[in-house]
Amino acid sequence: MSYQIFNSTLPIVRNEIDIFLKKYSFNHSYQKALSIPYFRQKFITKIINSIPNNHILIDQCHPFIDDNFFYIELAKEKDLIHEKICSNIEDIVSEYNDFTNSDDQLIIQKKSKVHHSQKLSWWIRYETTKPTVTYYFGPFENFTEATNHSQDYLEDLIDENAQEITYDIELGNPHQLTVINDLEDLQKENELILRQLWENESENKYYKNLFLQSPDIRLLLDNDLIIKDINYQGNILFNLSVDDLNNKHFTSFIATDSLEKFLIFIQDLKTSNLNNSSKSNFLSLRLSFPENLFLSVSIKISPILDSKGNINGWDLSCHDITEIQKNHDQFYYESRYDCLTNLPNRLSLLEFLDNVLIEAEKNHSNKFAVLYLDINKFKSINDTFGHQIGDEVLVIFAKRLITCVRNFDHVARLSGDEFMIVLSHIHSVQEATECAMRIQQVLSTSFKINQMEIAVNVSIGIVIGDIKSSKVCDLLSRADMAMYKAKYSEQLFSIYHC
Repeated sequence: MSYQIFNSTLPIVRNEIDIFLKKYSFNHSYQKALSIPYFRQKFITKIINSIPNNHILIDQCHPFIDDNFFYIELAKEKDLIHEKICSNIEDIVSEYNDFTNSDDQLIIQKKSKVHHSQKLSWWIRYETTKPTVTYYFGPFENFTEATNHSQDYLEDLIDENAQEITYDIELGNPHQLTVINDLEDLQKENELILRQLWENESENKYYKNLFLQSPDIRLLLDNDLIIKDINYQGNILFNLSVDDLNNKHFTSFIATDSLEKFLIFIQDLKTSNLNNSSKSNFLSLRLSFPENLFLSVSIKISPILDSKGNINGWDLSCHDITEIQKNHDQFYYESRYDCLTNLPNRLSLLEFLDNVLIEAEKNHSNKFAVLYLDINKFKSINDTFGHQIGDEVLVIFAKRLITCVRNFDHVARLSGDEFMIVLSHIHSVQEATECAMRIQQVLSTSFKINQMEIAVNVSIGIVIGDIKSSKVCDLLSRADMAMYKAKYSEQLFSIYHC
C-alpha cells in the first residue's frame, strides 16, 4: 500500500491568514502584498518554518478527511500561528513595497531624462550600444511627421558606423539632444530587468508545480464554472485526461441531488465577496461519473480575484470522502433505527414528533394522533418458545403494523414489545380509532413460525394532539396512560381525554 505524508499544519496556516485578512479592506497594504502569489507563498513559508509542523499519513484506507478535521482542539497552535502572522506581516509588506518601488524608480529614471515644458513636441529617440549614446531628433508637430523622418536619421547613424541601434518616438522635450550613457547604469538597468523577468518566471514555474503536484485534487474554474485546469490527482479521481476535462462545465460532474446546493453556495460566496463579509468556503457534495459511479467529496472553494477585487474564477481543492460518508451514513442509520425490526427507534420518533409539531404550527393544522402499543403477555411467548421465536414475532408484528398506516405516518419500536405510531394530518378522532381497529384486525390472524401458530394481541392507547396544547413529553406520557387503561380494562383501545 502506498502512503503520502500530509502536512496538517499547512491548511491551518492558510485558514488563519484568510481570517486575519478579513479585517482589512482590499486596498490595505496587507491585502495588496498578499494578493501577489509570490509574496503570499513566501509569507506562508516564513510561518511554516518558524513553528512545529504536524504531519499525518494518508493511505487508501484512511483518506484525507477535511480541513475542518484538524481545527478541533488546536487553540494553542492557532494562537501561535496568529502571533507569527502579526510578527512577519510587516516584513512581507516591506519586501512588496521595495519590489513595487523598484519598478517606479526605473520609470522615473527614464522619465527624468525628458524636460517637460508647457508645449510638448514629438521627438525621435535613438539609442546605440556602440557608441553608448542616446540621440534626440526633432521637434515635430505630430507623430506622423516624426515617423516619416525616422528612416532618414536611421540611415545617417548607420553611415556613422553606429551599432545595435534602437529607436522610439515619444512626446516630450529632451533635456539635451545627445546623452552619453553610463555603461554602469545601463548594466544595472539590464540586471534589474533580467532579475524581475527571472523572478516572474520562477514564480510561475513554482506555482504551476505547486498546483500540479499538490496531494489535493485541484481544479481551476472560470467565472462561468468552466474547468480551465486540473492537477494530476484530479485526473486520477475523474479518470479522464486533461483534454477531456478542460472546457467542460464543472456542474456536469455534480450529482442531481447536490447541484442546487452547489449553485446556491457559489451565489452566496459571490454575495459575501460583494458585501466584504465572511462565509465558510467548505462544502460537501456528490460527484457523478459514468456507469452510475458516485463519489462524495469535501471541497474548499476559494474565489480568484482580479486587481479590483472582482471574482474572475474559482480555485477548488477537493478530498475524496466517499468511505467516510458511507461510515457516517451507516452510523446515522444505526443510531436511529432498530437493528431487529428495521423500524425507526425512540430517537427517530422524538425527531419526527418535533417536526410534526413545527409543521402543524406553520400550516395551522390542529390535529394529529399518537398510538402507544404494547404486546400483551409477550414475556410468556419468550418463556414458552424461546427468545429467538420471540424476536421473529416482533419482526412479523412490525411488518403488519406498517400495512395499517399511510406512507407519511411514522411507526417506531420504543423498546422490547412497545411500539408507537404517529398519524399526522388527521381531521377527526375517528381516523385514529379506525387505524387502531385495522391493527387489531391484522393481528386476529395468528403468527405462523416454524410450523407453530402463535396468537398475538395488543393493547393500544390513543392521544389526539394539537399545536395549542401538545408537548412531546406530555404526548408520550398520556399515550402510555391510555395504553395501560386499555390493558387493564381488556379493551381493544383507549383514548386519553384531558
